[in-house]
Amino acid sequence: MSDAPYQAPSQQAPAPAPQQQQQPSGNGNGFGIASLVLGIVTMVGFAIPFLNYVTIATGVVGVVLGIVGLVIKFRPRKAAIAGLILSGLGLLLSVILAVIYTAAFAGAAEAISKATVPPAGSSASAAAAGDGAVSGDASFKNGVLTTSKMKIEITSHRVIPVGQPGNEYGEKPVIAFVYTTTNLTNKELDPTTAWIGSFEAYQDNDPNAVNELNVGSTPGEQYLDTQTEQIKQGGTVENAVAYELDDETTAVKLSAKEDLFSDELGSQMYELK
Repeated sequence: MSDAPYQAPSQQAPAPAPQQQQQPSGNGNGFGIASLVLGIVTMVGFAIPFLNYVTIATGVVGVVLGIVGLVIKFRPRKAAIAGLILSGLGLLLSVILAVIYTAAFAGAAEAISKATVPPAGSSASAAAAGDGAVSGDASFKNGVLTTSKMKIEITSHRVIPVGQPGNEYGEKPVIAFVYTTTNLTNKELDPTTAWIGSFEAYQDNDPNAVNELNVGSTPGEQYLDTQTEQIKQGGTVENAVAYELDDETTAVKLSAKEDLFSDELGSQMYELK
């Protein structure tokens, strides 16, 4: 027998466990939340004139942030998906209404310019009729404005609270007027240009200053197309307009003019029912 000392069989050390991939800390998705907030802002403001130019920018940023929120790994994506949808839809609607409002206001400015420049060969007295004077055949009685160029008849009015159909995205209640416009000439005319160039609305609830009301968003989707329709000679088109109310008790005074630069033809009070 060998006299060599006994050695226990060696044991191999266990292999190290594979390291798990480290996930980013935090459970939120900041890009997705930011996209969602911008999407809500865009959807709220797209129908408001002039504000929808701003919502075009918020919609673009919201879409970009929503895409970034979707591609980031290990983060929840629900907010990013919702933000991307709202921002994209709001961006599309903002662009459409921005084009419509721009065309309407450009048409109103052109119509006002044509109305204030007398045609060649007209007499001095005829030219003066556009400078603060009122022609003899123009009138505003019982909700009907009649001039040599058009006839506007107010058919109904109502107050629309915030959040109700026709005022879904507004921050104030509005008074909406439904009216028809008849073109009495062969010149271009649309319902929005005709109304803006003829009417102003007021609430006498300020003891120190005249309180002219601001125009609100279109009170009903059915009027998005009619507001810029070109009316044929002798044709009649229905449209609607809304004004933001400062309170829900003071009656609204609607003042009518033959054009923006003429004297008042008349006015009518509308109670807030």
